[in-house]
This record gives sequence, C-alpha cells and structure tokens, in this order.
Amino acid sequence: MRTDIPEVVHGAASFGLACWQGAPSAMTVAHRHDDLEFNVSPGALDYLVGGRAVRIPPGTLAVFWAARPHQLVTDVSRSLVTWLTVPLATALGWRLPGGFVGGLLAGGFALVPEGPGLRLADRVALWADEFASGGEERRAATAEVEGFARRAALAAAGQGEGAPTADPGLGIRPDAAAMAAWISEHAGEDVRVADVASHVHLAPQHAMTVFRRALGITIGEYLAQCRVARAQQLLLTTDLPVPEVGHAAGFRSQSQFYARFRDRCGEPPAAYRRRLRP
Repeated sequence: MRTDIPEVVHGAASFGLACWQGAPSAMTVAHRHDDLEFNVSPGALDYLVGGRAVRIPPGTLAVFWAARPHQLVTDVSRSLVTWLTVPLATALGWRLPGGFVGGLLAGGFALVPEGPGLRLADRVALWADEFASGGEERRAATAEVEGFARRAALAAAGQGEGAPTADPGLGIRPDAAAMAAWISEHAGEDVRVADVASHVHLAPQHAMTVFRRALGITIGEYLAQCRVARAQQLLLTTDLPVPEVGHAAGFRSQSQFYARFRDRCGEPPAAYRRRLRP
C-alpha cells in the first residue's frame, strides 16, 4: 500500500478510485479534483474548502466534493491520515441513498464518527493492493468501496447536514483566508483584484502577494477554480443551457468558459453533462 501522498497535478480531473495512508505536511497549494474525497485522522484536520475554514474532529470520517478548491492547512506530519477518492461519475452511478451526493454537490460536508463498517484505516491496505492487482480483485475491492460509501451515506443521514466551521485564520493567514472566502462567495460576479484587496484593506499588489504565498496559486486561478466548480454543479443539477451555465458561474465570455472548463475537467461542458447525466 502506498504511504506517500499523491502528487497534486495542476488541472488534474480526478485521482481515480484510489486509497492511501500517509503523514503529510500542510498543503502548499489549493487544488481541486472531480472526486468524492473521504478522509480520517487520529488528530484534527483543518481545511480551507471553497473559502470556508472547516475542522474535521479526530476519529471522524469526512466526505466532501473535492472539485471545490481545497487545502489542508494544518501540519499533521506526525499523524497517519487515511484517504479514499471516488470519481464523481462512479459515485453518481452507485445512486447512494438519502440525496448524499446531491448534498455534497451543493457544498455540504458529511461528518460521521467511525464505527462498525466505517473504519477506513482498517480497509485501505487491502483495497489498495486489490486496486493495483486489477481483474476480479479490483472488482471485489470496488464493490466493497461502494458498500462503504453506502454505509457512510446512511450514517450521514442520521447526523444532519453541514460541518463545524473553524476560525478562518486557523493554520493560514487570516487575511488570505478572508480573501478566499470572499472570492468563493462572489465568484459569480465580476470580480477584480481591487475588490478582493479592498475586502481585507490591503493594496492590490500586496493582496496578490499575500494570497499566493498562503494558498500557492494566484487570485485569478482560485477564482477560476471556484467558477469551474460552480459550472460543474449547475451542469449536473439544473437544465440550464450550457451558455447560461457559463454566465451563471461567473464567466464573462463563452470562449473563456469553454477554455477554462476543458483545461480543468478534460472535456467540454456539454460532454461533461452527457457523461454524468446520461
């Protein structure tokens, strides 16, 4: 079983059906991938997800849609964190109960205490080996992951929605976290660097430097990630024509929308909708 953390590839569409354990340092770059991400740690995990600071309590299984830009901001280099990623297309095909995937697409978090059938750390070594083996072993592991996801969905239905928020400055500069939150909230609007900087009372040039040092990407790239995630959500949950989806997500030109979407999702918006909403 792999114990390293997979390299974050800029624009990666998905990590695929995969699981691993490792002791990572804080992420230096906010990133996104079109998977449901499951993780658990013996210690608390602090994330910035779509501009929202979230603390995952120790021993709690967390699930969220990783297409929203996110970043682990706590140094957990002395912990053993366990991850599982399930491509969104796979999860949609499983038709998980209770509107589970729909709630995650809408920005929700699922947080459930580990319990019988939900101890991710006990399962990943076998699953990782079987994924690598292929054939019947991979199919067996995939079936077990589906069962695991169903148990998580049922457990989440009894826990209510949402996730505990954390101090927006926890593990990251407060002004950078505030900028990320403002960008996420206003991504559908005509956002300028000056607007973002004004929100935290910084000069635009200084705001860009602060933001990049904290999140590892530019304000413009973070804004694009938020807009693409919003477009993905609208493509999957509404019947808006594709051009209207781009405009509603905040893109001011169709050419920019198509270029950004293809770059980050690996296919045009219409193809993405057809593949995931057959």
